[in-house]
Parts: sequence; structure tokens; C-alpha cells
Amino acid sequence: MMQKNENPVVLSLVLLIISVVVALLLAFTNSITKDKIAENTLKEQNAAKQEVLVGATYFTEVEVAEKEDIVQAVFEGKDGNGDLIGWCVNVTPFGYGGALDLMVGIHPDGTVSGVKLVSHSETAGLGAKAAEPAFSDRFKGKPADGSIGVIKSGEPKDNEIVALSGATVTSKAVTKGVNAASVAVSSIKGGA
Repeated sequence: MMQKNENPVVLSLVLLIISVVVALLLAFTNSITKDKIAENTLKEQNAAKQEVLVGATYFTEVEVAEKEDIVQAVFEGKDGNGDLIGWCVNVTPFGYGGALDLMVGIHPDGTVSGVKLVSHSETAGLGAKAAEPAFSDRFKGKPADGSIGVIKSGEPKDNEIVALSGATVTSKAVTKGVNAASVAVSSIKGGA
């Protein structure tokens, strides 16, 4: 049986046409879904703000003069009477599997009110456990002064948390995010 020889120019042209069609389909799909994705991301961010800063009903973004690169935005949270409840800081430190999207809440008294892992690509069963309250609750009440450290085991001091078993890199990344949020809020409080 003889194999038919195809013209390489024809094969290249067919491949080019297929690639162009696929690229156009992807661009069309992106244009249809990008607004919905942005809307869903905003909903997740707003839910995270309310979760880490209980009692705040509206949030206003504030400018921060001194902040680390991982600090994406800082929001002042107030209740229905206009009283300051605290700040929410969106940070994106790098964990084992890539960037973590964290929301950190900080009370005016200088303590962490909550931490919410909004999105991540950490290893299932290990680093992904950082999204569970059993881990994020370890930060509640800790001093928001940029000094929180990570220990692998034992009884943590006031400014320490115990790392997730098998996910020290993720634990350190979340802690780095909380510390960066603390420094950003300190610069706001110092300027007020």
C-alpha cells in the first residue's frame, strides 16, 4: 500500500485556517463571558469583605501611600451609622501552587478580625486546607502589626500560628499576606 504524499504548503494552510477559527471562537467566548466573570469575582470579593469584617455594611476603597506589591486594595468598612468597623485588605501572596487571593480584615484596635481565601490553586488535601475555617481562624485576634510568624508544631505564641501539616509554604504565604495587610492598615492609621 502506498502512502499519498501531501503538499506541505496545503497542510500548513489547513493548520493555519484551523488555528484562526479556534482563536476567533475563543475570543468570541471570552467577550461573552468576561462581564459575568468580573461580576462573579466582585460578588466573591464583597462576600469575603463581609465575612472578615462582621458588622460592616459598606466599603470604600482608600489610598495607601506605603504598601507592598502584594497589596491590591484596601477598603474602609463602616456600619449603617457610618461608624468605622475596620479595614479589609485584598492581598495576593504566592503560595505553592501560585497566587492566593486573600481578603484580610483588621479591627481598629489592631487585631486581625478574619482571613478569607477567595481563590487559589493550591494542592488539594494539603494547601487547599488554607481555605477552611480551621486554618483561617488561627489568625483571628492576632496582632495586626506585621509580626505574625509560622511554626510547624507546638503551642503558638500570641504572634504565631501553627502551619498546616504538609503545607508550610501555603501557611507562610497566607501569613505573609496577613502581615502585608497589617502594614498597609498601619500606614493608614498612622496618617489619620
